[in-house]
Amino acid sequence: MLAMQYSIELPIGYDTSLIRGRVEHRSKLFEGRAGLVHKSYLFSDADKIYAPFYIWSDVAQARDFLFDDLFKGVIETFRRPRVRSWMVLQSVYGNQSFKPGFAIREADMIAPEDNLEKLFAHEKRAQDALSADPNLHFHSIALDAERWELVRHSLWRDEASARKSSADCVQTYDVLHFQGSGGSL
Repeated sequence: MLAMQYSIELPIGYDTSLIRGRVEHRSKLFEGRAGLVHKSYLFSDADKIYAPFYIWSDVAQARDFLFDDLFKGVIETFRRPRVRSWMVLQSVYGNQSFKPGFAIREADMIAPEDNLEKLFAHEKRAQDALSADPNLHFHSIALDAERWELVRHSLWRDEASARKSSADCVQTYDVLHFQGSGGSL
């Protein structure tokens, strides 16, 4: 599986209700999309960033999205954004009884001396423990092997219930909409 995210910094004074309307309209276009396992429509009002996060079942389907009319709509509206991608190591759904309202993307650098197998085992144990939190909706662990960076993406009931992070880099968002298949990935 492949995770992808692009971030669009909105201009000062941009009417953010346009983003909410865009999400309401475009989310329908992604329903039943082949290969799309997860999509979080994320927005940071404080930073004025719109940053959808995707998980695709394989690289070919992610590539197809980047070349099709849905992504051309992003380019036409905003410009062609840089798209980050990561290999998904593991994802898990937590409590599915609520719609998530808050998201956290954490990134940690992996030191050259770190043993990758031990690191992944540690991350898996932490994720297993986290999945029992009744306020967690979704959590994924992904790897950027070019930058040797570990990325965690999590969706929570709300900001107050989210676990605090001690990662090297943390970005928080409001979840405007969520599409996912449920269960473990």
